[in-house]
Amino acid sequence: MPQKLYKSLFWTGYLAVLVFAFLPIAGDISKIKIGPPSFKMQLDQLLHFVVYFLICMYYLFGKRMGFQLFRSNSEVKFILAVLLLATVTEFVQLWVPERSFNVFDWVANVSGIVAGVGVMKISRRIARRSIAKEGLADFADSEERKISR
Repeated sequence: MPQKLYKSLFWTGYLAVLVFAFLPIAGDISKIKIGPPSFKMQLDQLLHFVVYFLICMYYLFGKRMGFQLFRSNSEVKFILAVLLLATVTEFVQLWVPERSFNVFDWVANVSGIVAGVGVMKISRRIARRSIAKEGLADFADSEERKISR
């Protein structure tokens, strides 16, 4: 996937989420409950969490492929852009007919981002460890060759 396509897909999805927040969609998905009564997660919040988590995974996929969304400070700018999207899409619903602001939706959005950034950090640590191990293995191989001469 070329860099240009990666960026285009990200910004198209970003704008789609933003536009979707302005649409007066009727229906109450929040009435659907998941799990036992003691675990009161609504399907709506789960969807919010998953969407923002997947946005972070898309960013991670691009990073692993060597793509960047921004020229400098890419990760910080990505996190700020997605937090802005999560906040704006919720607050805009105060003025959209048939929609309503829900603080728990916003918390689910931010939780999805936090979980996604957590996976990104863990992924980075794992990559660094494997690079370090490869470096040590290469060093050990070169030392072994020196000794055997």
